[in-house]
Amino acid sequence: MQGTITQSDFLVAVPKEIYNYRVYVLAVVASMGAILFGYDLAFIGTAITLKPFKKDFDLIGASQSNLDSFSANIVSLLQAGCFFGSLAAAPLGDRFGRRKTLIMTGMIFIVGSIMQVVSSGSVSVMYAGRAVGGLGVGAASMLVPLYIAEMSPPCIRGRLVGIYEIGVQAGTCTGFWINYGVSKNVAPTSAQWQIPFAIQLVPGVMLTIGMFFLPESPRWSAKSKGREVAVTQLANLRNLPINHEYINEEMFRIMEQIEQERAAVSGKGLVAEFKELAIPGNRRRIVIGILIFVFMQFAGSNAINYYSPRIFASIGLQGSKATLVSTGVYGIVRFVAICVAMYWAVDKFGRVNLLICGSVVAAFAMWFIGAYIKICPPATSAHISAGGYAAATMIYVFAIAFCFSWAGIPWIYCSEIFPLRIRSMCVAICAATHWLMNFVIARSVPYMITSIGFGTYFIFGAMLTLSIPFVYFFVPETKGRSLEDMDALFGVPSFLDDDIEKSVAMTEHLETKQG
Repeated sequence: MQGTITQSDFLVAVPKEIYNYRVYVLAVVASMGAILFGYDLAFIGTAITLKPFKKDFDLIGASQSNLDSFSANIVSLLQAGCFFGSLAAAPLGDRFGRRKTLIMTGMIFIVGSIMQVVSSGSVSVMYAGRAVGGLGVGAASMLVPLYIAEMSPPCIRGRLVGIYEIGVQAGTCTGFWINYGVSKNVAPTSAQWQIPFAIQLVPGVMLTIGMFFLPESPRWSAKSKGREVAVTQLANLRNLPINHEYINEEMFRIMEQIEQERAAVSGKGLVAEFKELAIPGNRRRIVIGILIFVFMQFAGSNAINYYSPRIFASIGLQGSKATLVSTGVYGIVRFVAICVAMYWAVDKFGRVNLLICGSVVAAFAMWFIGAYIKICPPATSAHISAGGYAAATMIYVFAIAFCFSWAGIPWIYCSEIFPLRIRSMCVAICAATHWLMNFVIARSVPYMITSIGFGTYFIFGAMLTLSIPFVYFFVPETKGRSLEDMDALFGVPSFLDDDIEKSVAMTEHLETKQG
């Protein structure tokens, strides 16, 4: 585990005790909120194709336009809820703390999931449940990466926040396979579609209960309750004595940044936060964060997640069994790839290198799929051509490339680059951008596949191609840097520039005193 750890920017030696089981348990439990997100990404696309679902919601014999409209509504209503949930979570997280707000988030998601399960063919109840559940998913998508980032040692922050994306892919993989499982093993009654919907409750309950046993973010405590409360939480999290030199330096950095932020902009509330956001270095960060999520969504991954049966059918795989199995294998490929990328690669090779390399491979895959459909339109027969197999393979190549780049790194990057005072607001804006673009994808992809076919993949390929120069020229590397060092990286004056001698003197004094 230690082999992939990079050098820290701390002035004192980094003790091995900080890489303890506590931070991993915390990341895993909090990432139950990611499983909410991932499961819903995957299961809904195939759940609404099950015959009992179509029967209960009067979709058997419906026209293709009506089916497209229903599919778009049931998928995109969750994204609409996510958009508002991610924005609402920012002020709640700042006022009540990350931990309590995540508990509330889990409860809201549970309510939405129950509404969906008991809808019993009522379209209005199903739609309402999707929107309420979306509030919970959106809030979790904003809070979980931020919470983990604030708790993580710098050198493994990418790995720990990456557990969030592993949770997303674990949920996605489960969601892809659950519908195949119920279609094979559950009688074609209402229970066949209600079981996949009810499984949403599992991560929701686990998140709600698990957060009762986790600590509050020391950085939030330092800002809201003062140093004394925060240093106790931090020492316990780092598995070090409260007066250890590492704890003293980390707390010094946290408190110094808080004081510097308070001095930079007077006042409280949204007006003061937007004033701080207008500072050039902060403005640069929010523009990068927003664009990262725009590129992430228009890479095309969530289009495959939501409408995987139609995607595979569009390249020649016919029959419900073939598309369900292909979708399930796609989920497994993504899960394995994300585990390798987030645990091993992100803190070894850095965020920027992975984004660029992943974009190159993913863009090639999308251009290939679009070209295949343009040149050799898939036949309607049960036999898939050699070109169809190659195109299907490219979907899996795309999945691996995406998991090493745009799947998890945007969440890591945007959870770590912003200053504490406006971190919640900025992460909320980035997460809301993610869900807004997700909403656009959910609404448009069924019509894109029907209307422009191969052009759908060309659009995604073009966006991936454009992302390469964007990342190369405008996205600085953050690997191994402390959260408090991000100001200097983005050109905002920092205590690391002005007060470095003060920090060194403080450390030497503590060492002499302890000696």
